[in-house]
Amino acid sequence: MLKIWNRFSKSSESQTLPPDASSPAPFNDSLSPQEKYDYLSEYGNHILCLMSTDKGCTYLSKNFETITGHPYAAQLGNNLYDIIHRDYHARLQEILSAPTADKKPQQLRCKLQHADKKWYWYLFLIHPKREGEQGEHVCVVENINDNMVTQNTLQKARLEAELALRSRSEFLANMSHELRTPLNAVIGFSQIIESGIFGHIDNPQYMEYIKHIQESGFDLLAKIEDLLEIANIDAGRVTLTKEEVYASDILRLVTEAQGHHANAAKVVLKVAPAKKDLLLYVDRLKLQHILGHLVANAIKFSQPGTVITLEAAPSPHGLEIRVRDTGAGIPEDKLGAIIVALQEDNCWTTASDNRSIGIGLALTREFVALHGGQVSVTSKASEGTTITIDLPRECIRSVPAKPSYQLYQAVH
Repeated sequence: MLKIWNRFSKSSESQTLPPDASSPAPFNDSLSPQEKYDYLSEYGNHILCLMSTDKGCTYLSKNFETITGHPYAAQLGNNLYDIIHRDYHARLQEILSAPTADKKPQQLRCKLQHADKKWYWYLFLIHPKREGEQGEHVCVVENINDNMVTQNTLQKARLEAELALRSRSEFLANMSHELRTPLNAVIGFSQIIESGIFGHIDNPQYMEYIKHIQESGFDLLAKIEDLLEIANIDAGRVTLTKEEVYASDILRLVTEAQGHHANAAKVVLKVAPAKKDLLLYVDRLKLQHILGHLVANAIKFSQPGTVITLEAAPSPHGLEIRVRDTGAGIPEDKLGAIIVALQEDNCWTTASDNRSIGIGLALTREFVALHGGQVSVTSKASEGTTITIDLPRECIRSVPAKPSYQLYQAVH
């Protein structure tokens, strides 16, 4: 090879430009085609070989020894079966023995053992003989071990993630079912006691306890339903049932549903007046559900006298629905974790510090994403927090042609 390289260098150095240097003289290449081929095959990344069923390997490019560590000459006349994993012998023999007529090049991924006794993945591209020829198959062999290892690692990680996701969904579904059954009994018996079907309770303190049992039972039942929703989201079983509804009606229904909680916490809950009402095309129940979560969460963390406002207004992207409070705000470190978590796929199990953002906000993110929208949170200490639901234009039908109170009266 050194001899070839010297000849190649000399032929390059011997070139001179003609008197008219506007165009170079043709390259005087003294290397023969065979010498060029030998040079390229020795330093290339692909091993070239000729194989037949009766003679075995009759030719190997010299880079075989550099790549595999096996002596080049020792493999000539062999069928390479001593270094190819036995699981692939039958398939290789089948390809080499197949009829040649109308046969396309065949690919075979197999493991080949290097001189260090380790197995590596290789791709054999086997070109067929021409019809009627008795010669060998032309094989181009490429080391694909790094690609196969990466592919197998990614596939293993994906399968493990899917298994973990399926296990979590099954656990949530089973646990929710096991909790909901006895909880319904607790709520039902408390209602019977409160109604006095089997006798009136004269002690007013006991009646107060019964009301607390019912309220706590309904709150816990709502959380269990949320767990079931999470299990359905994990399993991909959540779909939207869209309908036309006015934005003002949704906000009004949410404030009415959360009104008694606001009164008990001594906070003010109101709907901001809008310049114009909008007719939406959304899943009404899911939108009410997530807004109810956001309002309930705002009430839970608000001091007496806090004002919680719901408002809906057009935006450059479509529609913005905001839940704004004048409370103490969210601490800066926790706010950062919430913002990061809202950008994750499974945001109820995330956060860099292993803290959850809560089921309510997680469901909000998922349901809004199903509508094609986004959720954002802003907060300042001593000024309050604003959670914004940004819905796309596809969720807006038009400015209403009918008074929005019609749907509201129909519901009631």
